[in-house]
Amino acid sequence: MAHDSESADAELAARIQHTEVGATADRDRVLDVLDECIEYGFDGAMVQPCWVPLAADRLSDTDVKVCTAVGYPMGGDLPLTKATGIRDAVAAGADELDVMANISFLKSGEDEAFQRELETLVEASGDATIKLMLELGGLTDEEAEREIEYAVEAGFDYLKNSSGFGAGGKASVENVSFIAERVPNDVGVKASGGIKTAEGARDLLDAGADLLGASSGVQIVTSEDADSGGQGDSNAKADSDHDY
Repeated sequence: MAHDSESADAELAARIQHTEVGATADRDRVLDVLDECIEYGFDGAMVQPCWVPLAADRLSDTDVKVCTAVGYPMGGDLPLTKATGIRDAVAAGADELDVMANISFLKSGEDEAFQRELETLVEASGDATIKLMLELGGLTDEEAEREIEYAVEAGFDYLKNSSGFGAGGKASVENVSFIAERVPNDVGVKASGGIKTAEGARDLLDAGADLLGASSGVQIVTSEDADSGGQGDSNAKADSDHDY
């Protein structure tokens, strides 16, 4: 399917981190995503850690940020494992890291262990931008408020409503507003999960999101139906069961 990049919404594209973290996404698919980021002017390319060196090379002469996810999608890795993954990703060329917290600690009332992990992850990130996936869809409001408080105290640059996988749920005006109302001005908000249309994307930005994570970035900025891509469409998601 042909796309007209000249008619794409450049302002909206500049707020989107175009995402492909599917388990079956091969090298060619990742290269397609990287090229789409360059063509449409997306803020960043979100890829699995194994593709960070490829992304860093492809995007080296562009303004597109290299982004990756650590501890994704379950969050249960040991803190040292996550910290090592963060350092390895940064060394390989990642500019930004979206990290899964161990929300099972939080839900178990093991707040000290949860806070120590957050501090460890921020320390490991060094000068790179680090975002915490809150997984709001799996939390009570009280748990979510505690997680936001701890994440701000630990020094995360952005808080993200969801990984877009499993319990995290989809982005909504309500959960984006929930975060935006509870963070200081120097902490950004990223919305992720189920973002498929320009209208929906703008609603989330109006609600307080600074960045959007979406695997349907091209369709969003060209106002095309994100579900219309056929199997042969190079922009079709490799893992269509999830909206990252």
